[in-house]
Amino acid sequence: MSEQEQPEPTADELRSVLSRWASGVAVVTTNDNGLLYGLTVSSFTSVSLDPPLVLVSLANANRLTSMIETSHGFAVSLLSAQQEAASNYFARPGRLPTPDFTEIAGEWTPSGQPVIAGSLGWLSCSLHAVLPQGDHTLVIGRVNGTGGDVDQEPLVYWSRAYRRIT
Repeated sequence: MSEQEQPEPTADELRSVLSRWASGVAVVTTNDNGLLYGLTVSSFTSVSLDPPLVLVSLANANRLTSMIETSHGFAVSLLSAQQEAASNYFARPGRLPTPDFTEIAGEWTPSGQPVIAGSLGWLSCSLHAVLPQGDHTLVIGRVNGTGGDVDQEPLVYWSRAYRRIT
C-alpha cells in the first residue's frame, strides 16, 4: 500500500503521536464586556515579528473563540514551572465566565486584558484574523503589549504530563 493509500489516523493515534511534541503551556484569556474567561492551550506560536502576530488554535465548541470575536482582543500568559495549578484550572471543562479573577490570581494588562499573575511572560493582543479549520479555529492576534517575569523556568507539557527543564 502506498503512502497515499493509507487510511487517515484515528483521533487516538493522532493524539499519541502529537503527545511526543514537547510544548510550552499557555493560558489564553479575554475580557468580553466585563466577563473573564480563559483556556489552557499548548497550540500557541509566533507568526510574524513585523507586524507582531501570534496564533492560538481553539476548539470550535469552546466559548472562548466567540468571546474573543466579540471583544476583539485577548491575552496569552506563558506559564512558569510553578503554575501547574493555573494550567489545570483553565483546562477544566464546564467553567463559566466570571466578572473577576476567582480561583487563580490575575492582573490586568494596560489594554484591559486579564493575564495570569506571576506568569513567565504575557502578550496582549487585538484580534487580527479568525480562520476556521476543521474542528478548530485559528485565532491570530496582533501583539500590542508584553510583560512578565523572565527570571523563571517554563512549564512544559510532553507525553501527556507536565515537565520541567533541568
